[in-house]
Amino acid sequence: MADNYTVVYGDIHNHNAHGYGVGSIERSVDVARTHLDFFAFTGHSSWHDLGEIENGGEEYFNKGFEQLAETWPRVQKVIADSNDDGSFCSFLGFEWHSNFFGDQCVVFPDDHQPIHYANSLTELRQFCLSKSALMIPHHLAYPRGRRGVNWDEFDNQCTPVVEIYSWHGNSEDDRGPYPMFIGSPGGRDTVNTAKAALAAGRKFGFVASSDNHAAFPGAYGEGLMAALVEDLTRPAILDAIRKRRTYALTGDRIEVDFHVNGEVMGADIEAGKEIAIEYSVGGRDEIEAVEVIQDGVVVHRSFAEEAAGLEETFGRPFQIRLEWGWGPWSAMAEARIVDWAIEITVKDGRILRYFPCLQSGPFDEDRRHRFTRTGEAGLSVQSYTSRKDAFRENPNQSLVLELEGSTEASIDVVLSKPISKRTTSRVVNLFRGSEPHHLAPWPSENYHWHRILPSNATEVQDSCTLPTSDIRSNVYLRVKQKNGHMAWTSPVFVNYR
Repeated sequence: MADNYTVVYGDIHNHNAHGYGVGSIERSVDVARTHLDFFAFTGHSSWHDLGEIENGGEEYFNKGFEQLAETWPRVQKVIADSNDDGSFCSFLGFEWHSNFFGDQCVVFPDDHQPIHYANSLTELRQFCLSKSALMIPHHLAYPRGRRGVNWDEFDNQCTPVVEIYSWHGNSEDDRGPYPMFIGSPGGRDTVNTAKAALAAGRKFGFVASSDNHAAFPGAYGEGLMAALVEDLTRPAILDAIRKRRTYALTGDRIEVDFHVNGEVMGADIEAGKEIAIEYSVGGRDEIEAVEVIQDGVVVHRSFAEEAAGLEETFGRPFQIRLEWGWGPWSAMAEARIVDWAIEITVKDGRILRYFPCLQSGPFDEDRRHRFTRTGEAGLSVQSYTSRKDAFRENPNQSLVLELEGSTEASIDVVLSKPISKRTTSRVVNLFRGSEPHHLAPWPSENYHWHRILPSNATEVQDSCTLPTSDIRSNVYLRVKQKNGHMAWTSPVFVNYR
């Protein structure tokens, strides 16, 4: 990453039983430590304009608010004790609901802060400013009055970024992937999208977070954010958010470097008649397209090269995804939780990096995913899978390995759970095609090596020059992978005087 920044990954909007959800605050911290660099817990605090609910569900929410209030001292202590600048950062926060103003997540820079019960967005903003706290709206594109953002009340004083993606869906636009259908407030309202707000001249960066309710921050596919930081500390992470050096991810940890006239994502610049765009992208799957979006319009596209040949692929680092799970259908009433213990060893090669892709289901207070390096060529994985409570009906867990090795390299997998099994897969064969390994007759669980990803299919570098004028303009990058995962950088704002 240029500019001496490091990319770190986190989730600053998630829930557990301290509110209306499941799981302890200790579980949330432990899960976050497993696969994230930072997280903020944002328990449900209040809903001043809740009103009546169909079939009388008010009691359910009110019990959640009472639960957070009663256990707030415990939440405060766990978050304070778990922060470890330089290794893992945790933040205290809460979520404030409002039909009229839209929901907001408050994230504190300091420990042992109070919950604030406000009846208006102005009052909540004043509190956040007094505490130097962030106030971040989410699921923007729901209809106004139905918990969608109220852009008339928007003020970026303590709201430098907005959450454009979570398990609710994608609020960038009212068309395109990840529509809002899981939650109950309704579909995407055009006027409430991020695209519409940018067109109206509002200024904000992009983040994504899971909004997971099962004590599983960073749940794969439910939303993740990246921040460009100078170091892994609370002040550095907050500085990145306040300066919009952030980007939103659906799940895969796509690496993005984006500059306009030499300035990094989120910058506010003055320019003449044209601007120079430069970017590089490193995906965790084949890249389908990288799009430069200026004032809501795609003005430039880049594509990855065709997959490299055998020698070219193994002359550089390459990636491969291991996926495990499947098993009996839920419709057969045979959904079960299966524990996995996997030892991965690369022969005639080494593991450079690994990227966990951890689904949130099934909920279990005690089970954990664990990843332990065993030398430069080995990785030990402890995991569990089930179709029970699987997000978007996907029961699987997965892992992307970045490897270095010759055409003679192979990968050993040794299972001790759920059964004893050993397989050896030659990377040359995995270059040619995927490789499934079933554990028993149908409908058993299985693990699956996906086809190798050559670096030229997962990397894009490009530049372009765009015309500008004295009229303000915003420019950002949107990345699409072939497996459906996406990234959106915070815009760079040009001539916003």
